[in-house]
Amino acid sequence: MKIHRINNIPVPHIGMRIWKTVIAVFLSALSGYIFNYNPFYTIITAILCMQVSTEASLKTAGVRCIGTFIGGIFSALMLVVINIFSIEIFSIAYYIIISLFVAPMIYITVLIHREKSAFITCVVFFSVVLVNIVRMNPYLFIVLRVIETLAGIGISVAVNMIIKNPDKKNSGTV
Repeated sequence: MKIHRINNIPVPHIGMRIWKTVIAVFLSALSGYIFNYNPFYTIITAILCMQVSTEASLKTAGVRCIGTFIGGIFSALMLVVINIFSIEIFSIAYYIIISLFVAPMIYITVLIHREKSAFITCVVFFSVVLVNIVRMNPYLFIVLRVIETLAGIGISVAVNMIIKNPDKKNSGTV
């Protein structure tokens, strides 16, 4: 890491990854402005996917995509279960069922050798069944979440591909 000195105080250099993240966040926010949606999930995805190299960004994007799709599928399945069995939202039975859903979600990521996707799988699932189930149509939320995640990935990877780090090795300057 490069260190600069200001009045003899060591100050770490602000690297290209930080600036590329700033650009990716702005472009994500701009997409929300242009298409009239809240860009929260797009921005979060862009931040998470911005890595030191394009290859690392693509790996992180893959983890994010897989987790989002699995979480979305299980969210839709949960919605079907509560409708079929007329389970009251936020009841004890509801909490038992959503807790039990964690095991197969994580197990699926293990079965497909994508354990790193388990976290985002659960985040997507709980963002549907606990937060957005009463705010908007949860099926629509699932679709929008996938689209917003793909947008954030696309923006982050594109910025990382277009703006190259001056250090040819991409040694990890943050």
